[in-house]
Amino acid sequence: MRQALEDLALDCRTALTAELSAGRIHGGAACILDVEAGERRNVFVGRNAPAGPAVSQDSVVRTYSMTKAMLATVALRLIDAGLLRGLDMSAAELAAGIEGVSVPEGMTLRRLLSMSSGLAGAKEHARMERVYRAAGILPFDYTDRGYGTDENDFLRRIFDCALSSEPGTQWEYGRSADVAGLLLQHHLATPLDVLFDRHLFEPLGMASSGFSLPRGVPNDSVLQPPADPPTGEPLSRLDRSGGFCSAGSGGLTSLRDYLTFLEAVFFPVEGSAFLSDAARTELLTDQISGLHDTGPDYIPGPGWGFGLSLGITPRDCGPENVRRVAWLGRAGTSFIVDLKEKLIMLFAAPSYGQTRVLQAAFADLVDTNLQQLAGTR
Repeated sequence: MRQALEDLALDCRTALTAELSAGRIHGGAACILDVEAGERRNVFVGRNAPAGPAVSQDSVVRTYSMTKAMLATVALRLIDAGLLRGLDMSAAELAAGIEGVSVPEGMTLRRLLSMSSGLAGAKEHARMERVYRAAGILPFDYTDRGYGTDENDFLRRIFDCALSSEPGTQWEYGRSADVAGLLLQHHLATPLDVLFDRHLFEPLGMASSGFSLPRGVPNDSVLQPPADPPTGEPLSRLDRSGGFCSAGSGGLTSLRDYLTFLEAVFFPVEGSAFLSDAARTELLTDQISGLHDTGPDYIPGPGWGFGLSLGITPRDCGPENVRRVAWLGRAGTSFIVDLKEKLIMLFAAPSYGQTRVLQAAFADLVDTNLQQLAGTR
C-alpha cells in the first residue's frame, strides 16, 4: 500500500486513540479502501459500547444522517425499476390518499432529497424550532419516543406548519428525508424497511443493515454512544421490531456493509446494473445550483454543493467533473469518497459533542495525506 495511505491510517489511529484515552468514545474505526489498487487499510480502537467485543468491520453503527445517502439510492432504484415516475414527482401526488394531509405546492421528491423542499431544520432555525415544537414535531432520536412516532400523524403535523421558505428557494437541513421516506412508503403501499431490504440491502448482500438489528446480529455488535446524543436518554433496544422508520437518520449498518454500499454506488463493476447511467448522473450532480450558502446553517460548507442527500464538490459539478461526495452523521460517523483518486474513507467515532470536530479533523487528515498521494499516481 502506498505510503500516503499508511500515513492516513496512522493519523486516524492517533486521533481515535486520543479520543478513547480521553473517555470521549468507547471505540472507533477508520476504514480506507483503495479501489484502484484493491487494497484496504482498517484502523480499529476500543470496544463496542458499553463492554462488547473489540471494534471490527462487523461492528454495527447507528448511521444517523448517513441514512440519507441510502434513501437517495433506494429512490433512484425505484425509478429505474419503473415503480416511480421520476424525481420531479410532486409530493402531493406521493401523498394522495393520506387523510388530513395537505402538501404545499411546488414540493417534489427531488426537492425533498436535495433539502430544498421548504421544510426546516429544528436546531438550525430557532424560529422554526419553536413552530415545530408547538406542533408536537421533535427531531428523530433513537429513544422509544422516536420509534413511537405515528407516521401519518407526523405528516399531518409537519404539513400543517408554515414552510421555512418556498420550495426550491433555500437549502435547509431538516426532516425532508423523513418525509420523503414516508411518502414513498405510502405511495408504493410498502413499508419503508421492506423497500430498503428489497432495493438496497438484499441486492448488495448487506446482511447487517436495517432500521433495527437483523435477526442473528447480536446487540453487543453495536458501536454506539452510551445514551441518545441530543437528549442523554436511554437508547431504544435495536432488536425491537416495528416503529417509526426514519429515512433521514434511522439506519443501522455494519462498517463492512456501508463500505460495500459506497463501492457499489460510486465505483460500480463494469456491466453492473445496480444503478442505471441516468440514475448515477442524478446522484453525481450538484442539485442546488444557486442555493449554496442559503439557509441558517449550510452544512456542506464552503466550496461544497449538495446532490441527492449528500455533499458534493466542486459546486455546480456533474458526473464529468465531480471530485468528491461526502456526508456525516450526528453521532460521529462520516464518509468521504474521492472519485478522482478512487478512494473510499469511512470514519466512526460515536460521540455527539465531538461530532463536528471529529468529522472536520478526519477531513483535514484526508486532505493532507491525499496531497501526498496525488503525486504517486
